[in-house]
Amino acid sequence: MPPAHPLDAVTHPDPYPYYAALARDRPLYRDRELGLWVAAHPDAISAVMRHPAARVRPVTEPVPPGLGPGPAADMFGRFVRMNDSAPREGLKALLADFIRRQALAPPPHAWRHPAPHDAAALDCYLAAAPVHAQAAFLGLPPAVHAECAMDIGAFLAALPANAAADRIAAGHAAAARLQARLVSHLTGPHASPALRALSAQAARSGIESDLLAANLTGLLFQSCEAGAGLLGNALVMAGRRRSPASFTREDAGTLIDDVVRLDPPLHNTRRFMTATTDIGGHRIEAGEPILLVLAAAAMIRPDAGWTFGAHRHACPGGLPARRHAADALVHLLRAGVDPVALAARFRYRPLPNARVPRFDFPKEDNP
Repeated sequence: MPPAHPLDAVTHPDPYPYYAALARDRPLYRDRELGLWVAAHPDAISAVMRHPAARVRPVTEPVPPGLGPGPAADMFGRFVRMNDSAPREGLKALLADFIRRQALAPPPHAWRHPAPHDAAALDCYLAAAPVHAQAAFLGLPPAVHAECAMDIGAFLAALPANAAADRIAAGHAAAARLQARLVSHLTGPHASPALRALSAQAARSGIESDLLAANLTGLLFQSCEAGAGLLGNALVMAGRRRSPASFTREDAGTLIDDVVRLDPPLHNTRRFMTATTDIGGHRIEAGEPILLVLAAAAMIRPDAGWTFGAHRHACPGGLPARRHAADALVHLLRAGVDPVALAARFRYRPLPNARVPRFDFPKEDNP
């Protein structure tokens, strides 16, 4: 059975024929069942992304409403990734330049331990490894990588609309720790040369350390689900291709590029219109949400890197993310993880936008 709708496609075993038909036959349409517009063709998606009235968050909900007031809401509201205001463009350019310079620097040591010994441990590894790698890439010391990964996980768990009160409270506590930790590693005596230089450059541009620290945390946050999906889908693809344990770093890089094109980790994103407008001959009312089906656009233009965004909100960290995933894939295969067995039994996490495999689930849920 094909997916019932674009949100159902994210966790479908093979949604790509459906995506191809969607992009070809329904480039932009109103889905009455989902209560939103759907843009599936690259041209329609680009038109929405470039439109001056398109926003990444509803005007009335700059942060997830379930968070309420507190450190997690404050942090989320500072993310440039979730904000379209013009004053943030300087910070966005500063961060993009920092990421480019870090990508040219000698790579930090990849996170190697612990090697996952069962499916549950592997699922934990998928969530933690991208944050460890990103923390090292940003210049944070190894002693805080595990704390960052745990706190990012707690912050992420507080964001869904149905998050329980205890998860929201844990998310606020985690956000407060993350903010304090990043400020200390920007301005404290133990700051790395790269972060010290970034902090000085931000100060010269009038960017406060609290805002900069929140957005470095945002880079850790962005790496979590996307990185888990990239590495998890790479393991599934490696299993289907029967990749050997002797897989080289070059082999892994090629496979990761194939995952980005053929089974990407991020399938959807959203935009919200602040004014009634016409796009592709369709009248879209102010306030209406638009689902941008990036995975469908990739069926038309597979080499455009849609999973890393485009235009104003293109992610500058695509190359480091690929490298981190390739390093982790080589490590897992050499540590004895059996990708063939993994590819024979997995499910996708029930997420609306990210395609993230999970390998630990009840036997009665076996495919």
